[in-house]
This record gives sequence, C-alpha cells and structure tokens, in this order.
Amino acid sequence: MKLRIVGHPVQQMTRRRVTRADIEHAIRNFHTSYETQSDSIAYIGPGAGGEDLKVWALPPGYVDEETTIVIKSVAWKGVSDSA
Repeated sequence: MKLRIVGHPVQQMTRRRVTRADIEHAIRNFHTSYETQSDSIAYIGPGAGGEDLKVWALPPGYVDEETTIVIKSVAWKGVSDSA
C-alpha cells in the first residue's frame, strides 16, 4: 500500500501520536468505512496497538498494493475531527 501523507495529516499525526504503521494497520484491517459529506472515505480500524483509529482519505478509497491512498486526516476514535 502506498500512502501520501502531507500537510494537515502530518500535523495531526504528531499532535495525536499516530504513526504511519497505525494508519497502515487501520486501513488494512478496517471494520467500518463510509463516505463523508466532504467527499472523503472514512475508515475505522485498529491502529498497530489495537486502539481504533479513524482515517480520512480521498477517493477512490479501495485498498490494494498498487493504490496510492491520499490521507486527509487521522484521529483516535472518540476524538472529534472531520475531513
């Protein structure tokens, strides 16, 4: 999986202590996904440590090894945020 993480999501990762491994694990193992009102795909899945992480990405939103996923924001479940 190729991730593109620049700008806002990098700031959120630092602020919320989210690692690239957390994002990859959450997307690969998501249990919930939905389209948002801002034309994003939201994934909810476990971070590398098992706690649920919310990841907002630009469509297409499907996951395979050849897809580059552009991350818009990240937050641990229970932390208010929108992308």
